Amino acid sequence: MGITSVHRFSKALTSGFVGVFCLIVGYNNVVDFNTNYQFIVHVLSMDSMEPWFSGTQLFDRAISDHGLIIAAYWFIILSEILAGLVISLGVFFMFKGAKENKVTFIKGQGVFLLGATLAIFIWYFCFAVIGSEWFQMWASTENAQMKAYTFSAFILMVMIYVIIPSPKEWHDV
Repeated sequence: MGITSVHRFSKALTSGFVGVFCLIVGYNNVVDFNTNYQFIVHVLSMDSMEPWFSGTQLFDRAISDHGLIIAAYWFIILSEILAGLVISLGVFFMFKGAKENKVTFIKGQGVFLLGATLAIFIWYFCFAVIGSEWFQMWASTENAQMKAYTFSAFILMVMIYVIIPSPKEWHDV
């Protein structure tokens, strides 16, 4: 196995870590539905703000309708699972094409990037933007802002790693 194949296997394996992460998070949210449901309730209803928070003019954003909260939570869970499945499909193609078939590997990269973009949508846009800023999660006792940034940063780093081509000199080894 040449160095280019090792590089491709490394990209496929690292991508697989992201897919497993998404699937485990989605699975955990189904199996232990109530734990993170309570988190979502507090963030969306804005009922757990720190005592020092004085942004009362923002409380009209709060969502207290439990039907809407459950729908939002199921949207998040299904998005996590879908991201994990799409990423896993991409990883399958990446592993399949890692040794010999560059076209299959590149197809896998594209599918991975699609799933990883959905994961960025979940953890960056839904949690870091909508949760942290629109619903002021940063000022709540239920603050997962740093986790959202951590997850997003790792996913983005893997996306960058996956699209970086192998050095040309490796193709001759």
